[in-house]
Amino acid sequence: MERSLRNPILHFIVLGGFLFTIREGWRTLYGARTGGRAPIVISTERIKQLQTDFARQGGVQPTSEQLQALIQEAVDDELLYRAARQLRLDFQDRSIRTRLVQKMRAVSTDPTQNEEALYREAVQLGLDDDLVIKRVLRQKMHLLLQQESHPAALQEQDIRDYLLRHRERFMQPETVTFSHIFLSARVRGDRLDEEARTVLMQLHSRSTQPEATDALSDPFPLGLQLRFQSRGVITRYFGEDFADQVFNVPPKAWAGPVASPFGLHVVWVQEKVPEQMPPLDMVWQQIVGEIQQERGAEQLANGLRRLRSLHDIRIEGSSSDITQGALEKKGS
Repeated sequence: MERSLRNPILHFIVLGGFLFTIREGWRTLYGARTGGRAPIVISTERIKQLQTDFARQGGVQPTSEQLQALIQEAVDDELLYRAARQLRLDFQDRSIRTRLVQKMRAVSTDPTQNEEALYREAVQLGLDDDLVIKRVLRQKMHLLLQQESHPAALQEQDIRDYLLRHRERFMQPETVTFSHIFLSARVRGDRLDEEARTVLMQLHSRSTQPEATDALSDPFPLGLQLRFQSRGVITRYFGEDFADQVFNVPPKAWAGPVASPFGLHVVWVQEKVPEQMPPLDMVWQQIVGEIQQERGAEQLANGLRRLRSLHDIRIEGSSSDITQGALEKKGS
């Protein structure tokens, strides 16, 4: 037994078996992660092209953060394209088939062949390595990743919770409904201030209601009654000072004169409505659409994360901070 244990041949067999086990274990582990897929490489030339395209469109070179985003977009595009090809999303796609048949008919020695023959020949020749086809496949894979396998039906509480989370976006601003008598600076000239005060005194002394005042006003392009106007809208048309004064006027009484770029206004505030949340039924469909978009974006992000984990991604020729940022996003 001792002689057998000291035999060099036995040692060689044991060592060989050990090395074989390690090699096969490593191959299995690595193969499970990458599936034997070719690495995704963003070359130096590709990065330069991304910078050139960005500068051509925007007129300036991309910042480090913008370049990192461009690189990541290029990685994601390749991930989507490869996944689409692996899932055969081009199979029986009519638009892709038509494009390949048209390309093959243009270059074939026998363009009279039937459509199926032209299609198969185009695929064999690699004519499907086409920018338009790649874009179609990326879009199809993009939509596929956004889909939930078992989407949960939205309940009323989901809508209410979303509305509360985004209340600042849905909140309806304070509004005011008011009538006014307009005295034009161009028409009244130097008499503007005096005539405005006279009009205001007449209105007070006779307790005149807004409905009976049209004859006292000069023509005004926006009309003499404005309903449910927000501060922002009034500021846009009349100026900030006018808006501030109108929102501070006591309701149901004539006040002024209030100045605007057009002249002077004697104002009657009919109603003020404080800011408030809209009725649920008014925003229901909008919120349903936004929730579905959110869920789709989350599904897409998760899908891209899974695809990144299956590929070896290499970014060449970029600075260390850009490379690190892109790799961090890869794993996020």
